[in-house]
Amino acid sequence: MSSSTANSRTALVGGGVFGIGLAAILDVLVFHLIFQTHHLLSNWFDPHTHAGLQQNIYYDGLFALAMLGVLLVGGGLIWRAVNGRPQPISTLALCGSILVGMGLFNTLDGVVSHYLLDIHDVVHGTTLWNPPWILVSVVLFLLGAALLHRGRRQHRD
Repeated sequence: MSSSTANSRTALVGGGVFGIGLAAILDVLVFHLIFQTHHLLSNWFDPHTHAGLQQNIYYDGLFALAMLGVLLVGGGLIWRAVNGRPQPISTLALCGSILVGMGLFNTLDGVVSHYLLDIHDVVHGTTLWNPPWILVSVVLFLLGAALLHRGRRQHRD
């Protein structure tokens, strides 16, 4: 495998890792903090009590810090792959890989957190929004995969 191919693959993996971290941080900011529709452990700690809300916000914060670390690792992989590279990496493919990572995180969050572990639902107290969340997440993943494929194909030509 050539150095160029290895760098391209590293950048795309980095994009996926970056997308996982980005999706998680956006989830915490938008759904946990702004809309407050759920928290990481809202099925374990009642978010409608003061003590439960404190516990939920604490674990949301720890999760956000961990996902910031994931985002930084992804950014570091991208930086390492493109720094000093004579040929540019396909922007379309890189954006696609980020969307793949975001879709992957959200799909896994939907299946694992909402169903297997039952630690939270998309909206407190109802499972009604869980299937649409997973559907939108899969669509995001597929859109990212299509962009990734198109970008890699265009870049080869």
